[in-house]
Amino acid sequence: MKAKAEAEAKANHKSRSQRIEEKRMQAMKRRQEEEEESSEDEDETEKRARLRKTEQDADLAHAEDLFGDIGISKHRSAVKPVTIQDTADPTKAFDISSLALFKPQTKDQFLKLRETLVPLISANAKKAHYVLFLQEFTKQIAKDLPSDQIKKIASGLTTLSNEKMKEEKAAEKGGKKSKAAKHKVNLVAARDTSYKADTTAYDDDFGE
Repeated sequence: MKAKAEAEAKANHKSRSQRIEEKRMQAMKRRQEEEEESSEDEDETEKRARLRKTEQDADLAHAEDLFGDIGISKHRSAVKPVTIQDTADPTKAFDISSLALFKPQTKDQFLKLRETLVPLISANAKKAHYVLFLQEFTKQIAKDLPSDQIKKIASGLTTLSNEKMKEEKAAEKGGKKSKAAKHKVNLVAARDTSYKADTTAYDDDFGE
């Protein structure tokens, strides 16, 4: 019992780099075992997906071990793969979360992400469920932010709402003016036609 306790204590005093290296070796060994045990009829796509999942799990374990001492939660979930299948060929799939586009770090990278997503999403603005989708979408992507940052986003939306309201009122007022002007032109034209008709009738009577 004493020897076991000493071994455990010694293991607990391993350096962080040693623990990370051990986890890396364990992951490599696990991948090799899985490759050996995998079925011969496993296609290339399934094999890549399995290996990618193993690597992601290993990377997460490394990160948890590396940052565990500075307050990073070990229960924080990893980014889930977002796999898109080819409808024409279900065996073909691609994890779009692996694209560099969806891992922005700099201001320019976030700008590129925005310029890519906005046209794709806003193209559905005329559809019936778009507003409800956008309400829930905005809440979900902002829920991990602190309250002061969420307030900034809400303030930006309020400003946008006020601007749109002014535009709509201006357009409505312009529409009323155009309609009134058109009505006035029609009245003038009608009076001119009536006057000409009266003059013609008078001339005919005078000629007789």
